[in-house]
Amino acid sequence: MSGINHRLVLRTHDGEELAILTGLVKWDLIRVQNNIGWFTITASDEFDDRWPHTDRLVEFWRQPVGGENKLLAVGFTRYWEWENLEGRDVLRFGGPDQVELLERRIIGYYKGESESDKTGPADDVIKAIVRENMGALAGNDWHGRPRRYPAVNFSVEPDFGDGHNIQREFSWRNVLPVIQEMADESAERGTPLFFDNVPVAPAQFIFRTWTGVRGIDRSIIGGVAPIIFSLEAGNLANPLLRFDYTEEINYVWGGGQGEGAARDMDPENDQVREHLTIWNKREAFQDAREETVHAGVTHKAFMRMQAGLPKVKFSGELLDTPQSRFGIDWDYGDKVTVRYRGMEFSGRVNSFSINVNEQGTERISAKVEITEAIEGHPT
Repeated sequence: MSGINHRLVLRTHDGEELAILTGLVKWDLIRVQNNIGWFTITASDEFDDRWPHTDRLVEFWRQPVGGENKLLAVGFTRYWEWENLEGRDVLRFGGPDQVELLERRIIGYYKGESESDKTGPADDVIKAIVRENMGALAGNDWHGRPRRYPAVNFSVEPDFGDGHNIQREFSWRNVLPVIQEMADESAERGTPLFFDNVPVAPAQFIFRTWTGVRGIDRSIIGGVAPIIFSLEAGNLANPLLRFDYTEEINYVWGGGQGEGAARDMDPENDQVREHLTIWNKREAFQDAREETVHAGVTHKAFMRMQAGLPKVKFSGELLDTPQSRFGIDWDYGDKVTVRYRGMEFSGRVNSFSINVNEQGTERISAKVEITEAIEGHPT
């Protein structure tokens, strides 16, 4: 779409503005929910080669026609290189987005300490980990130097207690994969959980979490200003619909405490799925020896069986069109509805990428991936 305004601002590591980047050969930005995004900028040989430096900050601003000017991401420069392309030297530099700050710390506490063994709502536990390893409650390293980011540059929002309850031990592990696992566990238990280091001012970030949906629910069921993506509407590309029975489990032997014939056992099964064909009985064993009552064994076996439900999986590319404008009608983190082959799915916009060439032409690609359990059987 034409008329979109992009502005890339280059700053020092602590927020001082150095330049508005113009005359670029091209640039790319990728963002992914609950993971590290990435940017790459290719500049002409007239570009001031004094500017690349470790942790130079690049702000990516985008204003669609008729929409607000939004800060999409802040990149941290971690590499730069020169290359001769078709007879001219170009400078290329890039690095991760602001989520990568979470990967720069480990959980620097011994096993059994309160900072490495936690129970509670997943969003609150995640925030505690961030506070205690890079925020206001972070201690010092082995040499007595602070592990926290400067308070003026980094903070953590208050606790809300919205995530599913979890219990974890995680001493000496990297922060990012630990909180990713906690967000995944909360989602598996019915409460989707998202996090980000949200930029609030130059070189200033606040760590935030969201439950349910990061952006706006724009699905047709209960959504605000619902939007539908489909081939017929011209705003959906490369759809893929898969019915997947490859990891199905429909009979689970739950094993509790005891030994041999005296072991507390509970088999859970789904007779409809089990007898779908003469070959379809698919068994698994669920160890539940930590459960002290039979009901606990039953629950773990049942949950394992439910996790083995066959899946219907959909993926597709959401298009920025005059009727469905990225940044106005839908955005990163929103929940939207997709229609394909007579079926309807609601899923989140979990990632997007932007590519802008030397003429300023933008190509934006956003992905939606949806996995749902198949309770019945398609005909």
